[in-house]
Amino acid sequence: MVIDILEFAQGMAYSYFNRLVASGVLATTTDDQPRTYTTYNIDLTITTTDDDRAYTITAALIDAVGRRTTDGGIDTYINRHRIASLVTALTAAVDREHGTVTHRTLASDLDISPLAAESILHTLRPIVTEHYVIPDAGKSVANIQGVGRKSASDET
Repeated sequence: MVIDILEFAQGMAYSYFNRLVASGVLATTTDDQPRTYTTYNIDLTITTTDDDRAYTITAALIDAVGRRTTDGGIDTYINRHRIASLVTALTAAVDREHGTVTHRTLASDLDISPLAAESILHTLRPIVTEHYVIPDAGKSVANIQGVGRKSASDET
């Protein structure tokens, strides 16, 4: 149960859940105790005043920002480059897992160092693999030509 996982008092948990039901994020599926709930997809887009760009708030973005308190890499990145940059980095992290973006592309797009781009892409990888379906490329390091074979220097 959520109460046990989050270690909330029952009254507090129901209060939070009732707020989520009232806001349209959750729906009660039973009236029996303990209640069960279902979620609705949230489509929330904000436009920033800095660059008039629209950003969609996704579960992955909420997760990334939420990890700020426990992940120094995300916290440092947000402090240096702001959340709008994190949104772009998260999108690039998904694209990188699909093999269409490199850290150098992200660095150029955000005008940050390639090291900062590689660092945030690496930091966001667990979030991306948790929230998105990433097809397996079908290759392991062992399948790459020449890997695992003895070289002439190995035999001497």
